[in-house]
Amino acid sequence: MSTDARIDNRQVAEALRRVLSSRTFARSERLRSFLKFVVEMEQLGLAHQLKGYTIGIDVFSRSEGFDPGTDPLVRVQAGKLRRLLNQFYADEGRDEALRIRIPLGGYVPIYELAGTARRSRIANDDRADARWRGLPRLFLAPLRDGDATSRIFLNALRLWRGRLWAVAISDDDEALQEQQDQANALYFVLEVRDCGASALALSLRHIQSGTEIISTGRTLDASGDILTIASFANQFAGANLTIPGSVYRFCHASDLSTREMKCLDATYRYTLERTPDAYITARRHQQQWPGLGRETDIITEIPRLIALSSQQI
Repeated sequence: MSTDARIDNRQVAEALRRVLSSRTFARSERLRSFLKFVVEMEQLGLAHQLKGYTIGIDVFSRSEGFDPGTDPLVRVQAGKLRRLLNQFYADEGRDEALRIRIPLGGYVPIYELAGTARRSRIANDDRADARWRGLPRLFLAPLRDGDATSRIFLNALRLWRGRLWAVAISDDDEALQEQQDQANALYFVLEVRDCGASALALSLRHIQSGTEIISTGRTLDASGDILTIASFANQFAGANLTIPGSVYRFCHASDLSTREMKCLDATYRYTLERTPDAYITARRHQQQWPGLGRETDIITEIPRLIALSSQQI
């Protein structure tokens, strides 16, 4: 199934070949066979045969008594395939013009041109990231070829996406260029570069003003140990992308802080101080955040505060 009339069989075959020959899929023979089977069946006009039973027998050599309703093999492998495709297109295949996806709830592949995929992803991000409205967003600048240490650092930083309360992380290169053009006041960019075999150079910059918040080098263990690099990424996230971190301090000092940021800051201060004055300030800010005024008491759990507020957007 194609999401764009301009996609032809030759393009799909070439996109499939690149995925199957990639480093990402090199150790996953079963998933290579799975992907190859569903794409080739779809291209032959046999998408209606892509059921759990057929895949279980033809791909995973199950017997004819195979029952996909009680044996989750195909569903489990489909989940692994979706995750590995996401990994491929986020890293090794990030420049691919045509992308193969396996939608949730089925096994018939769809094909997206890069522009179509990006628009779809942005639309999904807008819905999923409603909680980030009014909060800072950090874009990750594209890496240079060969910057292996920087790649590990950024991958470790991406793992913070689901754990950060105060700053959203995005590494959509095209969106970065658009935001540089629009110069949104709450957008920041992080550039990471390898400096020799055991060092990194980091630059954290406010896009609208061009102000460089951080410009530093960091010498790492000469062995280039992955956990050392990941530890550095964790330190960076804690020092810069949290409520007491440098991004928020910059916004407060530059009079850029939104109602939402001030509310998070006041709530965080109250959880630390537990004083009457801190309570009054935090409660006042929460009452000014749409959807929270009806709460009868202060909310001290910041994840719950963000979750409740995002339901009102």
